[in-house]
Amino acid sequence: MSMAAGFSRSDAVQLATIAGVLEIAMAVVILIFWRQRWPLLLTLTAMVGLLAFVTLVQPIMLGAAFNPVTTNVAVAALSITSLHLLRVIE
Repeated sequence: MSMAAGFSRSDAVQLATIAGVLEIAMAVVILIFWRQRWPLLLTLTAMVGLLAFVTLVQPIMLGAAFNPVTTNVAVAALSITSLHLLRVIE
């Protein structure tokens, strides 16, 4: 997808690596700050933003197997559920 957006192969690999590291870092942040709302809000915002990005850059991917819609909506729903659960335990 990065190459379709105009990145070279080496830049696309580097971007994918950075994205993977950021994903793992975000998971660690959520685990550390599990009683805070901001990591979940950041995750929710990222999922909506990334889905919008895919829609603009590579809309053909929206219908593929394991597409960004199912993945991002699932993570966004999990974030919303977690935000509601935080309200319950507070």
